[in-house]
Amino acid sequence: MSRFWNTAEIPSGAKVLTRATGLRWIGWGFAESLIPILLFSFGNSFAEAGLLRSMFDIAFILALPIVGILADKMRATTLILVGLFIYFFVGAGYLLAGVTGLAIFIVLARFLNGIAFALDAIGRETYVRRHTPANKIATVFGYFDTVSNFWWIVASIAGIFLIKYFSIPLLLFMITPTSIIAFIIVWRFRKKEKEIGLDENKIKDKTNNIFTEIKNWNLSLKSLVCFNFFINFAGMTVLFFLPIEVYKEGGSLTSVIIMGIVSALPMLSGWSLGKWFDVKGSKTFSISLLFFSLLLLSLSFLTGYIWRLIIAFLITMISEFLYVGSNEMVTTSSNPEHFGRVDGIMRSITTIGGMAGPLVVGILMDMHGAKTAYISLAALVFALAVIFHILDGNGFMKKYQLIER
Repeated sequence: MSRFWNTAEIPSGAKVLTRATGLRWIGWGFAESLIPILLFSFGNSFAEAGLLRSMFDIAFILALPIVGILADKMRATTLILVGLFIYFFVGAGYLLAGVTGLAIFIVLARFLNGIAFALDAIGRETYVRRHTPANKIATVFGYFDTVSNFWWIVASIAGIFLIKYFSIPLLLFMITPTSIIAFIIVWRFRKKEKEIGLDENKIKDKTNNIFTEIKNWNLSLKSLVCFNFFINFAGMTVLFFLPIEVYKEGGSLTSVIIMGIVSALPMLSGWSLGKWFDVKGSKTFSISLLFFSLLLLSLSFLTGYIWRLIIAFLITMISEFLYVGSNEMVTTSSNPEHFGRVDGIMRSITTIGGMAGPLVVGILMDMHGAKTAYISLAALVFALAVIFHILDGNGFMKKYQLIER
């Protein structure tokens, strides 16, 4: 067991970035589970809440292609530091929304959050891909999720008690001081960071046009971006609307926070799931999609709070496995000189899925109810499972020979 949890296989830089992110996520953990409730309080329907939520996605999508290109041309930690600086203002935006009651500050906080997360996520993931051996990619991404989410859960448990004395916007303001601490950690690490030498000719041999870039991708990357789009479409819809459903049906804010904690618990297994994927490979991907479909279907008739907690837990567990597995498949299907570019475009398209899900399904819920929405999502994910199984059986995962850096 001690060998299994040995962190010697994790690059030192990845440990530092994980530590910094874990501290930052403490600030989010106090009240992030309550953001859907906060957004719903500024709107009058599921669709309006989904629209407010989409401000993050719009900014994220717009920023990602640019950030991806920058990641191939500069040090990854530079992008992370800029993102952390922007986070200072995200917490302030939520606080001002609570003080003034003006939705414009919610929009501002969500928009800035999208830009900051694009810089932080692409910078961190590009760093990991450059510094990690190909056969450890899923493990390192899983390690990050396990450690970071542990601290998020600790803060969320504290939030159960703090919400009795402080408002949601005030707790969300804690994003600012924890981001400042994370900034200092990364700044000190950057001074000692070893730069990665990239082949400038290889970097410049691709166009900056997103459509031409995707056209030049191999079948593996094209397929993966489609799968990630629809997985995010379904996953983000469930995680966004389940807390709102609980609250609308008379659940307390504590009940909503508990659901957020239970939904995050599977991410503590990210390290284990990453190791498992490194051994089992893509063959387990379609099986996971099949179970995901069954869980979505069960939401159409299992509506009790306890059942929703169990289903949310299992859906997040499967989503975490699909996430770490997808990251490895994307990495091993990409040219090492274009990790940032590919990651930026991949995240742009999958984020569109995450944005479209709450908007489209929110309208469907308003018109036909949650049961119809969950059955439709189950059918969609079942189709993905069948398609992936067929493609994987035909050996569609074409791999580059990665350079171990």
